[in-house]
Amino acid sequence: MTGGSLGRVQPTDLVGTRFGGVSPATVRLRHLLGRDWATAWLFLAPCLLVLVGLIGYPFFSAILLSFQAKLVGSPAVWVGLGNYQDLFTGRDLSGQFWQSVRVTLLFTLSALVCKFVLGLAMALLLNENFRGRSVLRALFFLPWAVPSLIVGLTWKWMYDGSAEGLLNLLALRLGLTHDLIQWLANYDLALWAVVVAVVWASTPFWAMMFLAGLQAIPGELYEAAEIDGADVFGRFLHITLPGLGNIILITAMLSSIWTATSINFVYVLTNGGPAGATMTFPMLAYQVGVAGAQRLGMGATISLVFTPVFMVLIYFLTKRMLASDR
Repeated sequence: MTGGSLGRVQPTDLVGTRFGGVSPATVRLRHLLGRDWATAWLFLAPCLLVLVGLIGYPFFSAILLSFQAKLVGSPAVWVGLGNYQDLFTGRDLSGQFWQSVRVTLLFTLSALVCKFVLGLAMALLLNENFRGRSVLRALFFLPWAVPSLIVGLTWKWMYDGSAEGLLNLLALRLGLTHDLIQWLANYDLALWAVVVAVVWASTPFWAMMFLAGLQAIPGELYEAAEIDGADVFGRFLHITLPGLGNIILITAMLSSIWTATSINFVYVLTNGGPAGATMTFPMLAYQVGVAGAQRLGMGATISLVFTPVFMVLIYFLTKRMLASDR
């Protein structure tokens, strides 16, 4: 072997020297996934397993089920888009479905408006300095800590149509009426009765979000505006509301998803009645797929119809939350 060949460096020697005997493919994988990617995936595996088992598998199973005619205890029959066609234009369920869409929209929008107004008022009050503020905060936030089932049962007792119901008892004692009011059995009152219960239970969440946003607004802005001659309404309009812009948007999107997809209060208070007055689309999916006809395929179809809408809301919600953290 000549001296020239001894001084020549071979490519394999460069690989061994640069990467410490590790193959280039492994180095590229580390560069792509990170140096401790194997350890990271080891810790993430239980969480991913739970997500796939509790969310991923049921979700894709529901998609597959929506293309089948499946009754409890009978084999499934592939019908393709037949369930969606029957739901939108069929004679059996289309009327109930579109009625549930209207009820859901009215229910969600009215609840959102009420929660926004009351939550903002609570936050503005709790943001002030006064004696007993801590006690008042605890009282205002208490409904958010009570389980929804307990809240629903409590409101059902208050709305009871007999003389033992709290609202009827107070109305009779105060002489406001001589007749018993059927709060949950009256077609014109039932939906609004459910809205009141939902607003009572959910408004503290809005108040907490708004209160956190108010405390993040610099006090110097209010002082400067006051020096410039701005009144209370002007400071609220030009400082408070713009400062709460992201909080309002994020809270509204979260609450709209939770309210539209919730079944607890409707199920406990009215079970969708009377005559479909409170039949939201989650309640309809439950009635069709589980409680009533037990048409699992159609129940899955009703549940999945609004999935694209909620996915869009979740996308913009996530985008807004990530942007606000930067």
